[in-house]
Amino acid sequence: MNRYYLPFFILALSLFQSISYAEERSLISVSAEGSVKTKADMALININIQASELSADIAREKTDQQVKALLKKLKDFSIKDGSLDSSQTTIYAEYDYNIKPRQLLAYRANRTVSFALVELAQLEELIQAVSKIQQASLNQIQLTVQNNRSWEDLALKEALQLAKSKAELIANEMSVKLTGIHRVSHQVNRATPPVFARAMMIEKDMGASNTYEQKELEVNAFVDVSFTFK
Repeated sequence: MNRYYLPFFILALSLFQSISYAEERSLISVSAEGSVKTKADMALININIQASELSADIAREKTDQQVKALLKKLKDFSIKDGSLDSSQTTIYAEYDYNIKPRQLLAYRANRTVSFALVELAQLEELIQAVSKIQQASLNQIQLTVQNNRSWEDLALKEALQLAKSKAELIANEMSVKLTGIHRVSHQVNRATPPVFARAMMIEKDMGASNTYEQKELEVNAFVDVSFTFK
């Protein structure tokens, strides 16, 4: 190495070591979980209407007629504004591949209607109404809460408070004092609602009472916090 660069190299090395030493901090790291429970106050519903005909146009027209009948019935229920979607339509051909050349069996039209029911007391009545629509089937009913964010915040707050309590306990036992926060990371798991694939399952769950029973939903938050101390 050139002798003129040696002093500069030593200075740079010393500066790097000083920075590395400064970044090494005394830390107390803890993990915590917060949890809150709430009742479902909304149902996300997905309904499928289908028709099978030799003519694709006739199949589509039949599903359109049934969707119109369904939408008319839905006016009697409390549907969340902006949640109703009846635009998803598919049409595909069904063939018998055991015959060569293949033989067209029918055209199947599928149309999906999805929406959020915000008055759960109407759920049983809604299921009965849908059952009277020809070729209609309940694909899914998912129970959830309208204001998920507020419950997530409560779970996160509980997790942070627990993390702080843990760190203070450790600090007291080690005869040191917390001075600040070095790093925080968190993760929130939204309420996991029960999902019912078919209306028949909903009716079975209602049992002899013939009334809908709300189920508790749980929201969990996880935090990792590193506290500085002296």
